[in-house]
Amino acid sequence: MYDWFARATASVGDVRTGCVRALDLDPGDTVVEFGCGPGVNVPALREAVGPTGRVVGVDITGAMLGRARGLAERRGWENVEFVRGDATDPPVRSADAVLATFVTSLFPDPYAVVSDWCELADAVVVAAFAPRGNRPANAALAGFARVNGRLFDLDSDDPLDRLDARTTAARRALADNAETVTEERYLFGTITAYAGHGRAVAPGE
Repeated sequence: MYDWFARATASVGDVRTGCVRALDLDPGDTVVEFGCGPGVNVPALREAVGPTGRVVGVDITGAMLGRARGLAERRGWENVEFVRGDATDPPVRSADAVLATFVTSLFPDPYAVVSDWCELADAVVVAAFAPRGNRPANAALAGFARVNGRLFDLDSDDPLDRLDARTTAARRALADNAETVTEERYLFGTITAYAGHGRAVAPGE
């Protein structure tokens, strides 16, 4: 179901295109996408890095990677690699940029995870659910989170509060680790993309 949902909503609200644009990629760059799923973002990432660049998709779910690899084979992509791994323990050492769309909401400690990503790359872009945009959207988001309670690690807490807290933690990680952070809001404010660029200078350096 997620494979269908991700593809059907790939262009809704220009979120994914906006995230790739925010990475500010150059031809020849290497970009890593954590939680790549069935590869929905890969076409835009490939276009941004060009034929000399490299796209690495990381996902913990074998079925997702199977769909993504099938897509790459059908389209003849030679500069794309998919790796099974945990985004909380990245199977890559470095990259020019990191992208994660709708992934940080799944981590109990998004701050630690995003902070680690900032050690891998000079550009990190995260798109996350940002509740409290408007009542109908929040009702739909709360319902989606409850249906997928196990996926979002939800218990009896208010799902919107939990998602809000995790989005805030991801934003704080970028603010603490990147030199500059910008943000763009989409779909009536229910989705926010944060872009961190450069490395923050520690006091005394």
